[in-house]
Amino acid sequence: MRLVVNMLRNKSLQVLIIIIGLVFIVNLSRNIFRLLQTTNQLKEAEQKVSQLEKETEALAKKKELYQSSSFIEEEARNKLNMVKEGETVVILPPNFGQVIEGKGNQAQKPLPNWRQWLNLFL
Repeated sequence: MRLVVNMLRNKSLQVLIIIIGLVFIVNLSRNIFRLLQTTNQLKEAEQKVSQLEKETEALAKKKELYQSSSFIEEEARNKLNMVKEGETVVILPPNFGQVIEGKGNQAQKPLPNWRQWLNLFL
């Protein structure tokens, strides 16, 4: 017991014990900090995975819609002007709404050239 007390009274031994204690504290602090960073990275990765799963589900639904026969038929009718047997295609003029309201029947007086140029640049 006296030997331990005598050793603790030695200044160089006290400094050495303090230095070793500080090294342990610094290393422990670093490990705790790394653990916290890893936990945050794990949470971010889980959030990204859930977001990607939602996007995957949305894309699967879109794929299902685009591959359905009703969508293909609708696109063929709208974009390709295709019809089924016995149907007739009716193509309306672009100003059909104005014609129905009676506005299309009124002839508009064309603007003079100088006014058309002015409207073009202003």
